[in-house]
Amino acid sequence: MVTPHYTEEYYCTKCKESKNRFDVDKTWICPVCGSYVHIRIITEDKDQACIRILPKDLKPDDYILMNRNDQYRQIFAVKELDDKIQLNVEKYGSWRIPKNMYVLKLIGGWYIKKAGGKL
Repeated sequence: MVTPHYTEEYYCTKCKESKNRFDVDKTWICPVCGSYVHIRIITEDKDQACIRILPKDLKPDDYILMNRNDQYRQIFAVKELDDKIQLNVEKYGSWRIPKNMYVLKLIGGWYIKKAGGKL
């Protein structure tokens, strides 16, 4: 089970509607349209949009959030092992994780406005 970041909000940009965590937390895909659900993460200095993906879908130069108290870190390499994926991560080194463990990938800043025009 994924431990959510305490600031997480879920939104489908294709359906243009907020989602409930329990509707999306099995695959992190919108149950209506099949698109990745955007996840809002707020850190000390940023308000970012992420998606949760499997580590095999990461590419060099992607940025990830390794844990809820960390900063975003760049991926330098992705290597498939027998039962794990090895990620070479900026300022961390080698991180071996299960192939079925979802990872938060940074996709940009959070820009979705709620009703009333506020974020």
